[in-house]
Amino acid sequence: MGIFRLHFLACIAFVGIPGLAEFTALGQDSLAVEGRVIPLVLLPEAPVSVGTSLLSILQLEAPKATTVLAASELETAVSLTEALEFTTGVDIRSRGPWGIQSDISIRGGSFEQTALLVNGVRWSAPHTGHHLMNVPIDPEDLGHVEVVRSGSGAMAGSGAFAGSVHLRTPTGGVTDGGSAAIEVGSFGWKRLRLHADIKGAQATQRFSLSRAETDGHVDNADAQITRAMWVSDWDQGTQKWKMMVALEDKAFGAQNFYTSTYPDQFETTQAAIAQLNWERTGSNWRASAAAHGRYHRDRFELYREGSGWYQETADGFFVRNPLDAQADADTAGLYAPGASWYTGANQHRSLTAALNGKIQWYRDQSMVTFSADVREEMIQSNRLGAESEGAPEMYPRGDQRTNLDALVSWSGRSESGRLLASVTAGTNVNSRFGQQFLPSADIRYRAGAEEEYVFFASAGRSVRHPSFTDLYYNVGGAQGSEDLLPEFAEQAEIGARWSILPNRLMMETSGFIRKGKNLIDWIKYDQSVPAVDVYQAANLSAIDFRGVDLTFTYKHEGTLLRMARATYAWIEADQTPVDFTSIYVLDYLKSKVDVVTDWDLPAGVEGAIRYSLQERSQPFAIQTERVAVHLLGFSLQREWGEQNQIKTAIRLNNVLNAQYLDVGQVVQPGRNVRFSLIFDLKS
Repeated sequence: MGIFRLHFLACIAFVGIPGLAEFTALGQDSLAVEGRVIPLVLLPEAPVSVGTSLLSILQLEAPKATTVLAASELETAVSLTEALEFTTGVDIRSRGPWGIQSDISIRGGSFEQTALLVNGVRWSAPHTGHHLMNVPIDPEDLGHVEVVRSGSGAMAGSGAFAGSVHLRTPTGGVTDGGSAAIEVGSFGWKRLRLHADIKGAQATQRFSLSRAETDGHVDNADAQITRAMWVSDWDQGTQKWKMMVALEDKAFGAQNFYTSTYPDQFETTQAAIAQLNWERTGSNWRASAAAHGRYHRDRFELYREGSGWYQETADGFFVRNPLDAQADADTAGLYAPGASWYTGANQHRSLTAALNGKIQWYRDQSMVTFSADVREEMIQSNRLGAESEGAPEMYPRGDQRTNLDALVSWSGRSESGRLLASVTAGTNVNSRFGQQFLPSADIRYRAGAEEEYVFFASAGRSVRHPSFTDLYYNVGGAQGSEDLLPEFAEQAEIGARWSILPNRLMMETSGFIRKGKNLIDWIKYDQSVPAVDVYQAANLSAIDFRGVDLTFTYKHEGTLLRMARATYAWIEADQTPVDFTSIYVLDYLKSKVDVVTDWDLPAGVEGAIRYSLQERSQPFAIQTERVAVHLLGFSLQREWGEQNQIKTAIRLNNVLNAQYLDVGQVVQPGRNVRFSLIFDLKS
């Protein structure tokens, strides 16, 4: 038996019996349990679930390493990934900036190993994790964001392999009115956003609509993004409802996005989300349920079509500049006389339909939780899946699978409240990949005269299934594999927090180990034979990741320095690529320093400084062997008018004009600036 398993069993033996579930108390400040009133401790901006807890708690008490982004850190960003760029242990690998397309990796995990939850419900992108962050929500519409830097197993569902990101829309502080924002900036950036709130006696309606465009920072990097969202909250005392409907449409030049062999790519995506949340509280129990649906459509052109790009000829070839001299013409996919392997765009549409429920019982100092999430994941495509009789002409292939995540959990605390421990027995059942047992345990202990020290530890197992792209894609130098197995991780974390100045200055440090098995990667073997010069989806046998991080967070409203967060994270894998090139698993951020500050400056000006030093395990600087990049950004904003009904803002990104690649050969924008004018129409 390995040392990790010994530690894991020792942790379970020390903690006791089954665990803790994930839940957020929406807007309540206390809970009646068998005649006793238990206060719920909230952060100033919003209740925080920190990914694993039952009730809203202070970040200081979280049983896992956690970062919380308040609304003030989101308001000058035009995409969620832009804000997450400066978050501890988070690697944002952008193909298209400004929310066009980005992948989120946590603690060295791949982009497929991060789970996304919105208002407590996991969103999934079975086609490919590259589309998980096609989130039709503007950052301004979020109350806060929680980043949990640890796998959550059954807690957050399959896919929460290395960590999870939790988005919360606000439920309070809404008044009648609205806002309109106009934004212009570098590279032909233009953005218009409209927002309206309607508050009733028991219900609140929130509407938003935005449209953004850019000419692109390089050729074939133009983009258009449209988002629309409606959120409705009903509060009926013991019952609460939340309804969300959101849409997103994108079209963008995808220069070098997926391969540099065929650089002139283009893509359009559409996402439609509908979600209904329900919650009810009794004297010693609480129940919640949700229904979720996500429709996603993707059209990908390996050779961009249209005027000035590639156009289809009568004999089925895609040719660029067909009227020019033959020497200037470029024919897509012509590798054999009279034949072309490229026959047009990839067409995909996927649908995820999910139902989940959760119920908790409280008694004395303990709690029991039952939770289940069942979802159907389907895809129709001209590239992915098996041929299906009677399928639409555009989508002759397809596949579908059913996934169940379920758990039973027990947690308990000591009479003094200093010790909180839990263990969870979870299971994942997938119609294609079978059943997996996902146990987890965590413990938190508060020490010190003022309970200013918190020590925490957790251990668990998580799983991630191959995407449909991993299984089936086979075109343009990439080859999936239907023989792929699910990937697993056994992981443990230990850490501590110190409230140096209560409610003002906090330090957090943690260390982790994640033992991965059957890790899914796209690799290219180092051979010179053209016939095998392709990237292949494969299971890597076993790779261990370990690392440490350190965070200082300072908050003091009403002072010159309103907020500051300084962090350091270091990660290392026990293997390096030998005889092959790894696109994802072994290409990770080895070390990262982030500094974020918010300032209340003279004359009513608010300012922010963001800095990140990122060092990769593999070089990502253009035409050099450097593996480090420095990113620096500033923002300033000020309110004007008798009722502060006008706000102006400026945001400057990549001040040092760093030239770098996040992934592949996709060049990131140099120095760029955005100017915003916002009209507040609230009554």
